[in-house]
Amino acid sequence: MMASKAPRFIARATPKNIKPKTLQWFPGHMAKGLKRMQMMSSKIDCVIEVHDARIPFTSRNTYANKAYEKKPRILLLNKCDLVSQDEVNVACRRIAVQEGIRVIPTHLMVKNMGVMRSVIRSAHEMASAEQLTTTKESYSLFVSGVPNVGKSTFINLFTKKQDTDKNKLKIAPHPGVTKNLSNKVKIMKSPLTYIYDTPGVNLPRPEDFDSVMKLAVVGGIPEHVTGVVETADYALFWLNRKKEYAYAKQCGLSGPSNNIIEVLAYMSRLYAFETASGKPDILRTGEKFLKQFRKGGFGYIMLEDLI
Repeated sequence: MMASKAPRFIARATPKNIKPKTLQWFPGHMAKGLKRMQMMSSKIDCVIEVHDARIPFTSRNTYANKAYEKKPRILLLNKCDLVSQDEVNVACRRIAVQEGIRVIPTHLMVKNMGVMRSVIRSAHEMASAEQLTTTKESYSLFVSGVPNVGKSTFINLFTKKQDTDKNKLKIAPHPGVTKNLSNKVKIMKSPLTYIYDTPGVNLPRPEDFDSVMKLAVVGGIPEHVTGVVETADYALFWLNRKKEYAYAKQCGLSGPSNNIIEVLAYMSRLYAFETASGKPDILRTGEKFLKQFRKGGFGYIMLEDLI
């Protein structure tokens, strides 16, 4: 008698089972920051947009971009170490062609100062060309993007290494750390160049369900806003969609699953995450699952269909 074959796994076609707690996160500091950015845009020579390579199109806030749409812009596609090189290449080409903007893939945690200085030099050249001049005494730049994409990290690359340096900007692995438009930070002496860190700004009215959930999965929105389990479920949807099944073995399953509760229940046993009553601590495990996903522990994927 022939042994029966295991059923082939079929990933769900849509994330229809997910019902987030809310689809909006636009705290007061974002509204204030956006208004200040609009007021100061006339004083800025060039804008450096920082975006998350895992969501290269979703992380581009077209609403905030209107505050400086007439200014020269350079786009840094950060966290490229968490995405396949093929997907990064496609995203860079598509954005550059569609918008006529220079796109530079990078990983800001690696301090490649040669590349970073070339970004600033490009900003100088673009600003000078825009203003029909060959020399300027000083330049003022904005760094913008949605929360938690690496704006402050980028600026800190140009400051002193000491943690006590007064110019150091606060960074953290969660959104909402920069709440105000910072005072200008001097990053270069020749030519004199200042840069402003800006608060991460999301859309005041989210465009769609997927945009909000993608931001939550990569840490651009606190997962408690959309729901920890719900956010983990959306991450699971994309892992299965991209056929990245490493999570199954790491969570103790025999194969991939479309059921996030099943995945987290198995994972909770491995880490001995239990509630006071001895049941699997699904919430705590969901947080662990998202941390693993965000650092590439389950695979390097882009939450966009480009290839």
